[in-house]
Amino acid sequence: MSQERPAEKKNRFQISREVQEDFVNSVAENMLALAETAGKWQKPWAADTAAGMCLGGMPFCAATGREYGGANLVKLILTGIIKGYQDDRWVTFKQLQQIQAAHPEQDIKVKKGAKGVKLLRPEEIAFIVREDGPWEYLTNKQLKDIAAQREQGQETPDVQHMMLFYPFTVFNAAQIEGFPPKEQQAHIMTAVERNDFVERFIACTGIPVEHHTGDAYYEAKADVVKMPFPERFISSEEYYATKLHETYHATGHKEREHRKDNKGETLKNYALEEMRAEMFSMLAGARFNLPMPESNSAAYIAHWNQKFSGGDAKAVFQAAAEAAKVLTTMNHFALGEQPKAAWFPLRETWTELMAMQVQRDAATGVYLQQSAEIAARSTDAHLPRPVSSSFAESVTAFTEANDAVLKARIILQNPDLLTMALKQDSEASRSLADLCAALSQSLSMGLDEKQGKPVPQSPQTAAPVARMRI
Repeated sequence: MSQERPAEKKNRFQISREVQEDFVNSVAENMLALAETAGKWQKPWAADTAAGMCLGGMPFCAATGREYGGANLVKLILTGIIKGYQDDRWVTFKQLQQIQAAHPEQDIKVKKGAKGVKLLRPEEIAFIVREDGPWEYLTNKQLKDIAAQREQGQETPDVQHMMLFYPFTVFNAAQIEGFPPKEQQAHIMTAVERNDFVERFIACTGIPVEHHTGDAYYEAKADVVKMPFPERFISSEEYYATKLHETYHATGHKEREHRKDNKGETLKNYALEEMRAEMFSMLAGARFNLPMPESNSAAYIAHWNQKFSGGDAKAVFQAAAEAAKVLTTMNHFALGEQPKAAWFPLRETWTELMAMQVQRDAATGVYLQQSAEIAARSTDAHLPRPVSSSFAESVTAFTEANDAVLKARIILQNPDLLTMALKQDSEASRSLADLCAALSQSLSMGLDEKQGKPVPQSPQTAAPVARMRI
């Protein structure tokens, strides 16, 4: 009777490779699972209240205070969204024991049945490949000795370097009984404040946004985001979700993240960029309670993944990790910090950048809840402050406009302007009033059709719908 051959012991390279594969697959599965429910998720780290959403931080280690980065950050964000954790603090079991030792009066322990999240710890190793085959691993002292020999002109062996990954497990603070509460609670952000924050963030990136009658897209040659007028969207949430999506594309410019391949625009490059943008939309949407633009889903991401890599899970992982970079930049800005991204403009330029965007918007009759003046005066400049357009601004924009449709839009934005115009030139203003009525009816019918409501048969019998103010 033959005995079973004992399994060969895996070396550290095999273990590292398997750990990476498991990690990549789990992130890809979580990302696709999130895409399946895009727009239906619960707000991450949000207070259970109708008053607003909680502007918490990114996942960080409660023991050291450091934020997680790279692939670990992506996995913790996804886990927090899927599990609905309202706390952004994470610790290892060993760190939890240290916290328990520092608070002996409290009974701190992991809840029964709680499962941690596996992350990766990178470690660079150095080794020499001997002629007879085996690899010799080098200590830091050996590396220093070899470097010293090389400086003295001596012949030294060829040192190889490789990055290995080892797993470690962390638990969310919500999984731990008796865990100390946060010293500082996060600001509860209303939807209006959220919209204003997104507006301020985009303005402070220095990426210009121009409104027009066409579709939403990023024009790479001119380095400008083109957006449809706000009233063409069902809601302000749809508007800002789309605006963020196109802004993400703009962050790939060579003067920013420089994501474009030197080989030029290819289907593969385009597919990868679309994957990144869709994943950013999902992560930012879940983070700030915004919907996915239009009706994108896991099938959409899977489509681009197939185009890019033939369906390889590593491609989903790669795209998610790169999308998280911009989300981190966005979160640092939300907390009133100077983002660490080298391309992000310095704080002292933010007021001017916001004022410039306000002028661009006003030139097309768009007035949003974003004000450089208010932000400059505020002691808490990172907290959004809503503001409405002034009559004087509307008059200036109306005077400078050279298009009848644009003038009509400005009047719809500020009806008092029509009264003033009638007094100055009644005949021309009545024509504008008719144009405003037609434009208002057209917008109303378009919104009703998009929302699935019956379209009025006659403009005379249909009551005009109030223009949406964002």
